[in-house]
Amino acid sequence: MATTRKQCSFWTLVLILLLSTDVYRGQRLNPVPNTCTGPDENAILKKELSVLHGIVKDQAIKMEILKGELNSLKERLSKCCSSTGPPDSGNDGHYGKEFLITFPKSKGPVSKVQVLITAKQDAFVVFESLHPGVNNTFQVSANAGKEVSLPVSVVMDTDGIFGKAVVIRASHPISVHCVVQCGCSAAEGFLVYPKQYLGTKYLLANSDFANIAIASQYRNTTIKLTILSSPSYITWKGTNYTENDVLKIEQIDDFRTIQLSANGYLFGLIESTNPIAVISGSSSDASMFEANSVMEYMVPVEYLSFKYIIPNFAKSQQDTYQFQFQNHKQNNVTIAGLDVLRGGVTDLFYYAFGNQLPCIAKANEIVMPVVFSSYESTFMTLIPQTEQFSNDYRFLTPSTSLFRHYFVITIRAYLINGILIDSKAIQKYQNTMKSVRDSETSDEYITVTIEVSSGYHHIYHTDSDVTFGLILYGYGTTEKMSYGYPAGLRFQATAA
Repeated sequence: MATTRKQCSFWTLVLILLLSTDVYRGQRLNPVPNTCTGPDENAILKKELSVLHGIVKDQAIKMEILKGELNSLKERLSKCCSSTGPPDSGNDGHYGKEFLITFPKSKGPVSKVQVLITAKQDAFVVFESLHPGVNNTFQVSANAGKEVSLPVSVVMDTDGIFGKAVVIRASHPISVHCVVQCGCSAAEGFLVYPKQYLGTKYLLANSDFANIAIASQYRNTTIKLTILSSPSYITWKGTNYTENDVLKIEQIDDFRTIQLSANGYLFGLIESTNPIAVISGSSSDASMFEANSVMEYMVPVEYLSFKYIIPNFAKSQQDTYQFQFQNHKQNNVTIAGLDVLRGGVTDLFYYAFGNQLPCIAKANEIVMPVVFSSYESTFMTLIPQTEQFSNDYRFLTPSTSLFRHYFVITIRAYLINGILIDSKAIQKYQNTMKSVRDSETSDEYITVTIEVSSGYHHIYHTDSDVTFGLILYGYGTTEKMSYGYPAGLRFQATAA
């Protein structure tokens, strides 16, 4: 059968397209003649077309295989990072599938940024950020956890707006903690809450050299900082803002972070038009001990309460309790056996010094308590209210030989026997137990402090309806640095 000029042009076009799109990577064919006349030329062309037909057929099969693999991968990724999957347990609300993180500036040059992830079942975890070197996918094994190192440049080092927010998405609920280390001179960490519990109103806790970091998850977010009390000021775009001033930052995009700082303490109220993440602390805590960066992932105001059980921290040389209120009222805080002092001339914040015993703090208005615990250097930790206690905690300690690691448990006395610590009964550690009684309800609470090795740990109560508090902390073995944060906080409501 003769080959027509139309067919010749068609196959020539196909060949050009295949070569130009790099689909065909086989040997190069001889050029197709511009004419289709002559018996020799027709024979040559038929051979060329036969070879080409085989190549096209082979590549078509390969493309169909690749399309199938691509569709399968897309489906797996969709399931991996969708909201479907096993529901969270009612008593372990600090586990989640999506998290928003920002890293505020620290005392000195940052040497390590660790994200410590644990899960109850194997999970795929995806990191996303506008910042280079962050985007990646990992698998987290249950009962082992995963430590992820991020580029140190993701930490903000000056005031301003940056594209350094990190979003973590997981196929199954995970728990997330972060630790930032500055060589052998400073370290601190924080618990990260699932995104569904982020809020639009936050109080700030800090000490000297106040340090505030904000991460936005939605476009066109407006943020307002009302400075309630401060001997210092924040400078933003050439203007100084101090006590009673309001700083407004408008139209912030998603995945953006904001860094604000002051030379002294700065207590205030942050409000936003969309839910945000807020980390507050101090870039270099100036206490009687070695200066250390301190920071915590702030709890939205709606999750604060009136009463808190504050544990003792073993090995600590001094514990300072700080209490923040959100407005000027006739506020007060009482702790049996301790003097609670008003900070400054306002009634916005109070403080007290611990006596190595657990205590119960009560306020007449909702309040945010923070502990600054010191052993040669200082760490800062939030204190969860009893309604935020969980039933199951899985965590990784920072992977460094520079620390001795501890955790302290707070639980009602009559429930303590059901706690298992890495499959060991808690009675083994009864010599570290201390108690405090609530004078209003007669409930007795016990705190237990336990030193643990570096690595993965699992602490839970055998009765899934029983909850308890757990705070993880560590002090330097040879260097003067420390870290501390709640191992988990259980939120039951959804932030607006």
